[in-house]
Amino acid sequence: MEPAPDNDEVLKPYLWATAETEASALEHLVCKLAHPLINEVIRSKLRVGHLSSSDITDDEASELVSEVTIKLLGRLRELKSDTDRPISNFRGYVAVSAYHTCDEFLRKKYPRRYSLKNQLRYVLTHSRGLAIWTSEDQKQVCGFSEWAQLRHSAIRAGLRESLSQSSQLPTTLTSGKFTSLQLIAEIFDRNGAPLTLDDLVTIVAELAQIKDNQPQISIDDDYVGSYAVSRQEADMSIDQRSQVERLWLEVCALPLRQRVALLLSLRDANGRAVLTLLPLIGIASLRQLADALEMPADKLAELWNKLPLEDTTIAESLRVTRQQVINLRKSARSRLARRTRK
Repeated sequence: MEPAPDNDEVLKPYLWATAETEASALEHLVCKLAHPLINEVIRSKLRVGHLSSSDITDDEASELVSEVTIKLLGRLRELKSDTDRPISNFRGYVAVSAYHTCDEFLRKKYPRRYSLKNQLRYVLTHSRGLAIWTSEDQKQVCGFSEWAQLRHSAIRAGLRESLSQSSQLPTTLTSGKFTSLQLIAEIFDRNGAPLTLDDLVTIVAELAQIKDNQPQISIDDDYVGSYAVSRQEADMSIDQRSQVERLWLEVCALPLRQRVALLLSLRDANGRAVLTLLPLIGIASLRQLADALEMPADKLAELWNKLPLEDTTIAESLRVTRQQVINLRKSARSRLARRTRK
């Protein structure tokens, strides 16, 4: 039997850290090693910026970095106790997590394009003479099978323009069968070299006029709504995170009406809802927030972009007066102050 793979050497300082050094070791892993790689993957996978052709804004890219970081922190915490699931390649694990997060973002924002990509991938992997492989820079590349064996580089130069002006495109382009073998082979033949899978998807989508007009976002535990939080505001030191986690536990211990009065109205110095920040920094998911408020997750999702709520709105939901909401929030703050001092 082969021995089980060990954890990557870069993880050893964290895994062997004492209580005094654990925070520093974890911060080094996340901030020094993981963040630069996560940013690199996101900017290579998505078009980041404020142009009309961009997939994602800089702020949204920062949110994706935070999302990957949240998942990474959870996995690192599990690693302390779960010795049967080591991370033998830390950089590889972080990169794959970032790629998966980007894919999920694209799936939600461009559902028709994402569906087309899956169709093309199926044709490429199930058609004789075609192939899909991973390049040295970890990109998915596709083309004729002999190109895969020779490891030709992916090239695209004026291909879409020449195809769009051609009068000899396969009839399948107008029949709805956009992922046919004939069309894909025609594209590879015209290009004369492999394409990245994303480039192939873009070419076929443009030729077939497949567009996503409206982003489709599903409501699940990881949904955090649309709000503007800068990367600086989302970044927290390990010590700060620990303090906020302890405070959240105290909030959950409050009586229900006090929790509702406090959480739904809580705002920062700029007047924005603090509740929307908690999923972003990994303190509580939407589902956990809904459980704390004892309301369905879909109802909380409907309220998400309206937060923080006015006292009169909270009063209506609790069936109390506005002054009672103020008193409930004041009692919650007093109790939290006493508990945190202890």
